Amino acid sequence: MNSMQATVNDIVREWRHLWPGGLETRDYSVLNLMAHCRHGELGFNRAECQGCHHQEWYPSSCGDRHCPQCLGPRQAKWSEQVCERLPDCPHFHVVFTVPAEFHEFFAANYRIAADLFFRAVAETLRIFQTNDWKMGGAFFGVLHTWGRALTWHPHIHLLVSAGGCRRSDGRWAQTRGNYLFPVRALSKVFRAIMLREIEALDASRKVVWPEEFATLEQRRDWRLKLATKGWNVFSRPTLGNTRAVVRYLARYTSRIAISNRRITRVDEEQQTVSFEWKDYREGEKIKEMTLKGAEFIRRFTQHLVPKGFRRIRYFGLLCGSKGRIAELPGGPQKCAGERSLPPSRPACARCGCEKWRYEATYLTRRACIEGFESVVGLLARGLEGFSLPPPAIRELNCPTSRMHATANHPTREKYVQAAAHDPKRSPKE
Repeated sequence: MNSMQATVNDIVREWRHLWPGGLETRDYSVLNLMAHCRHGELGFNRAECQGCHHQEWYPSSCGDRHCPQCLGPRQAKWSEQVCERLPDCPHFHVVFTVPAEFHEFFAANYRIAADLFFRAVAETLRIFQTNDWKMGGAFFGVLHTWGRALTWHPHIHLLVSAGGCRRSDGRWAQTRGNYLFPVRALSKVFRAIMLREIEALDASRKVVWPEEFATLEQRRDWRLKLATKGWNVFSRPTLGNTRAVVRYLARYTSRIAISNRRITRVDEEQQTVSFEWKDYREGEKIKEMTLKGAEFIRRFTQHLVPKGFRRIRYFGLLCGSKGRIAELPGGPQKCAGERSLPPSRPACARCGCEKWRYEATYLTRRACIEGFESVVGLLARGLEGFSLPPPAIRELNCPTSRMHATANHPTREKYVQAAAHDPKRSPKE
């Protein structure tokens, strides 16, 4: 593992022995996918130049929503889709945060706590929009559970439109664009709603209570302690830069915790990882943190999202079809949309053409699972169109692709000859 080019995927792949124990089966599956991403085990994609029919091969990506290597296309697509929903009006970037005393309960009950978190945030904003603006608003939220140092820090980022549907006549009305609501009042109402919802969980059998909250008396004392803490709310207008906020949120819709570019150094001998992080307590000063490999992987895996859980949720007028706001009387017909630039295609090394045809039909998982004898059977039948990856791909040292793609593997002719002389390997009629 080259320390100058190391990624999260490299760390997960090379240091499998440092994976934490006690995770769910699905979490280990995610780590396994990330370890194989663009490394050959998941297959290869063939790109054929439309000008001279020159072929190039690329390892397949895993496509998992936690993977930092699969971010680019999904980030641009999500950002474009969200901007098409947002009305052309001022917006506010709002962040709701829970106190540290709630973190342990959140970690033990991810789904329950996150759903409760979203409900409380949505109810808080609806109350203020109804009482102050006299209208139903539009906003969406994205759940983050990490801080810049990969610590456990649940919070929700929201983008709130400065406008909505008036309760009196059902028409669109735009509010002030430089001030949302008093953050202290937001914090108090949010805290009250959260404490009410937490108290209601006492009767639920699905909750896993930490050991220090095992009895009703301990939970009551815990809630009293939470009532004395600050439930921080941050709010500021986007000042006409709504698309920049959407792009910021898009960075973490298709990955978690950390990007590959923040990793500065990996020491294979000491098994440590160094990465950059921003210290907001010292004026957003950029610092470097070094962690043991096991601790780095542990911090990363604690932010894995449960299967099927929605970290992005839309509320109010942003729910449903994206044209709801434009259909309101007096509603803005334009959106805050931005068209992402089409992905640039590399020029062909032979003819310079930038038009390619892509095909992902080589070295599939099914072929890897069925094993050596299945491949021999296919070749013995003389399957047309079957081809091995070119020499550059054969040299990859991939455990599951070695059957197809190592330089020491017999050629296609030797496969057919072996199948012809071995009755056990001959295909059944």
